[in-house]
Amino acid sequence: MRASIRLAAGVLGSAAALGTTAVGASPSAFAAGGLHVSAKPALLPAFDPAVHDYASRCGETGRLDLTVASPAGGRASVDGRPARSGTFEDTVALGASQATKVAATTPSGTATYHVRCLPRFFPPFKAIRRGPTQAQWYLVGPLARWAVVFSSSGAPVWWKQSKDPPFNPTLLSNGRLAWYPIPPHALFGLWPATKYEVHRLDGSLVRKVGTTGVPTDFHEIQQLPNGHFLLDAYRPREKVDLRKVRYGGPKRAKVYYGEIQEVTRSGKRVWRWSSRGHIGLLEADPWWPRLVDTQKKLPRRKRRYDAVHINAIAPDGDGLVISSRHTNALYRIDRRTGQIDWKLGGLPTKKSLRVIGDEYSGESEFGGQHDVRVLPDGTVTVYDNGRREHRPRVVRFRIDREKRTATVLESLTDPDVKVSLYEGGTRRLPGGNWATSWASEPFVTEMTPSGKRVFKLSFPGLVSYRAVPIPFGQLAAATLRAAMDSMHPRRRG
Repeated sequence: MRASIRLAAGVLGSAAALGTTAVGASPSAFAAGGLHVSAKPALLPAFDPAVHDYASRCGETGRLDLTVASPAGGRASVDGRPARSGTFEDTVALGASQATKVAATTPSGTATYHVRCLPRFFPPFKAIRRGPTQAQWYLVGPLARWAVVFSSSGAPVWWKQSKDPPFNPTLLSNGRLAWYPIPPHALFGLWPATKYEVHRLDGSLVRKVGTTGVPTDFHEIQQLPNGHFLLDAYRPREKVDLRKVRYGGPKRAKVYYGEIQEVTRSGKRVWRWSSRGHIGLLEADPWWPRLVDTQKKLPRRKRRYDAVHINAIAPDGDGLVISSRHTNALYRIDRRTGQIDWKLGGLPTKKSLRVIGDEYSGESEFGGQHDVRVLPDGTVTVYDNGRREHRPRVVRFRIDREKRTATVLESLTDPDVKVSLYEGGTRRLPGGNWATSWASEPFVTEMTPSGKRVFKLSFPGLVSYRAVPIPFGQLAAATLRAAMDSMHPRRRG
């Protein structure tokens, strides 16, 4: 299945705004001069002088046929060959993931355009852009067995295929990527031998990072300023009496408590916190066994009960804010004492904050939420799946610990998203826009604070766990291209 791209006209802006490689002349100069490039298989997105990175399905054919209209008064060259004027055709032999260049010159400057061949089984996608974005790139995955960096013009610029789906690809502070390789057909996140892998952009493995004494879970990895990592895990406890909890259960159940560990880059554990003794089993929502229980054929006494299900960790000064999917709540943990400072959402407790300005205030505040984050101004964002009580949304709160309140500052939905039962994530960009993966609805969007969608990236039949927006200037296009060239070199002559 071929990918398709549609870009609304007139919204791409300047080369500087898009981080392109034009030198000495603006994209409008090349547009006015008549520069145009087309290809077979087609360029994705369609050619625009302001966009300098493209993909094509030529990995399926092994060749890229280009038609180039040189700019008026200038010349153009393909793949480093002699420059030509006028309109001409040229063919480049390219393997999967390999790239070529089209260089154009005018008396006022030069520009280089990069085209990379998508592998045969690269996931189908579609992008629509209707306005300027605040993200230059979007890191998404796993799209089947792929982690991918898309440009804000809709082109995949970097990708890595993994034998095991690369779950939760995360950009680290040093420009490396971490992801969790999920074994095929695995369930529940309990794979003792599996750890997060840290890779350079050229695909080479740097190290593996995992929890100690308990299997590493796949939901979260956070790198601290000191280079250490925060990870989550499940720790079991046998013979727990679940007869009196709201969802019921056997007298001698196997219960999994949520655990967070801080580990060094060498794998030494330096801090640990457990939900046991801090988050009560009574706080678990009755709905989760019906959705999560993957062992329905087993006798009840042999089933595993995941009553907390930590799926996100957000550093917050001297504490952490975590998301507990199965209690429909966020918790702030004091790292020194291990005590819970406050709770937001879920069954009310003595630690609960009073919510101000939310139409869903109460025990249905959240429905299996994900991806909590604490912003530099101290506000808290979260992706609220809504379960079936209300539509999925992104929410931002101002927390007042003295007054014990949580005030809703923003709450946005997308008209195309009705239900989101699992996964998902949202990030608020420094300029105020929101980049969101709607998870079980297979697309990623960027919205303005008013809810206007300026970008949509969809993947028919696939799911992206999260979408990590990368603002302009944080990761250079040249770095991504060089990494791809290193993984997929061309051998000439």
